[in-house]
Amino acid sequence: MGKQQTSLTVVYYSRSYGYIIVPYAIERNMRCRIAIEPTISLSTNTSEDELGSAVKEGIKIATNAPETDIEKNGENEFWKKTKYKGFRGFSNHFQSININQCENLLRIEEWVSTPQKGYIKDDSQKAIELSAMITDTELGAAIKKVFEINGEL
Repeated sequence: MGKQQTSLTVVYYSRSYGYIIVPYAIERNMRCRIAIEPTISLSTNTSEDELGSAVKEGIKIATNAPETDIEKNGENEFWKKTKYKGFRGFSNHFQSININQCENLLRIEEWVSTPQKGYIKDDSQKAIELSAMITDTELGAAIKKVFEINGEL
């Protein structure tokens, strides 16, 4: 049985900025995931319904994204949409969750900033698994709850 293909969408959050929803695609040559456009930015006071809808749009983009070539398409430097010019500064100020969709299941995992100025999976937190058929409001509420647990909302 082959490995099931999953899509990846990452939601970044900062109380001072809001949400950045970033879809990812497979890089053709390196076989790793890379951020692709379009990214979706939302303010801090975005409703649960709007957040869930935007995340589902990001998932749809990631799911339908063809393999990409970083040399031809360049790198999506989404963090430059904030006041941070480098990923290092950005990762010090934004929380991150990964949302993987595999068939009809969404798996939400919290990632934490590291001293190396990137993110790693937070193994102290249990992943949340939800039906991909969840309503926009329910998905937005689940995402806000993950960020709220960290005292960020």
